[in-house]
Amino acid sequence: MRKAQIAIASLVVLLWLFLPAACYPLANTVATIPSVDEEHVSIFNRVDELLMGDLGDTVSVEELSGQYSGKEIIGLGTTLREHAGEIFFLSGSCYWADPTHNGRVMKLDWVEEELPFCAITGVDIEDYLVFTGVTGDIHQWIERKIEELGIPLAAVKVKGRFADVHLSIADRLPENASEKLESVLISVNEEREWEFVGFYAQGEENQKLLSVPGHPVHLHGKTLDNTYGGHILKAGSIASEVTIYPVDQYVLRNKVP
Repeated sequence: MRKAQIAIASLVVLLWLFLPAACYPLANTVATIPSVDEEHVSIFNRVDELLMGDLGDTVSVEELSGQYSGKEIIGLGTTLREHAGEIFFLSGSCYWADPTHNGRVMKLDWVEEELPFCAITGVDIEDYLVFTGVTGDIHQWIERKIEELGIPLAAVKVKGRFADVHLSIADRLPENASEKLESVLISVNEEREWEFVGFYAQGEENQKLLSVPGHPVHLHGKTLDNTYGGHILKAGSIASEVTIYPVDQYVLRNKVP
């Protein structure tokens, strides 16, 4: 079964390689949450605007629940709590990493929680590529592999054994352009089982929405026992499995500041 899925996914990648430039990810602005069945990333607010203090443009976890709860999803974001923390969506659930407890993770169960940034997608369980036995710096490996495949936008899921994992957990979000994001930094040096989710975006303009320029891979994740979690700054893979889901485009729901 897996061989058949990988073969199908390989054909999808070949089609991506021959798509014209007009089919690359384009931004659209909408007022409602699109269907989870459409192959795109829904983005609520932008990372670049969040980092300049745009906290008024939000989406609630409860609002997302109808389209995404219990489905095969990948997503990330942050909250408007006094200690913002890091949000990530995987396996149909929403998780939050707490900056006041060294990134300890709890499940939010789709409660009413306002997110000043969120990117989320439903992933196609038929069209994907799986790579096993991955070692080394996980960000570099993902970036090189997706560039090699010629995919401009993708959702990513990673699971395996890692060491030397460096986390950043948002504590205080900036309220204006003169302030900086305040974060808690955590290092987990010993080998542990981790799972990460996130996105790859090609090009500086797309990276401003989903990450920051020069950093095409944006990952959030946690240890399997929920002891640690947050934004992944660096992670050394001992042995992991990476699943790449090509995505057609993104849809942006955002008010102009």
